[in-house]
Amino acid sequence: MYPVINQNPDRNANGDSFWDTFATIPGTIESHVPTFDKSLDAYFDQHFAAIIEEWDLVTESDLEKLESRLTRVSDEISGLYAGRAAIEARVNRLDDLITSLERSL
Repeated sequence: MYPVINQNPDRNANGDSFWDTFATIPGTIESHVPTFDKSLDAYFDQHFAAIIEEWDLVTESDLEKLESRLTRVSDEISGLYAGRAAIEARVNRLDDLITSLERSL
């Protein structure tokens, strides 16, 4: 009967938002406009190994090797502390023996 005024200025008469219609534009803007991101991605893809080496970045395999070495070193340190405790106990026994020998003389 009477024309209806669109109550939501972000939507067209069909109820679609600007972004809904923008997404359906034939072709993509991305294919027409070169972006810095694309060239940066291409550069990283081409030079990734050199970048890792130059920046001293750690790869996943490097991290796994370091974790393995850390585990071995931690186990070795634990063993050394256990050995240290045994040596200290032996030293204390020897010290007691020396003290008793000195008293007997």
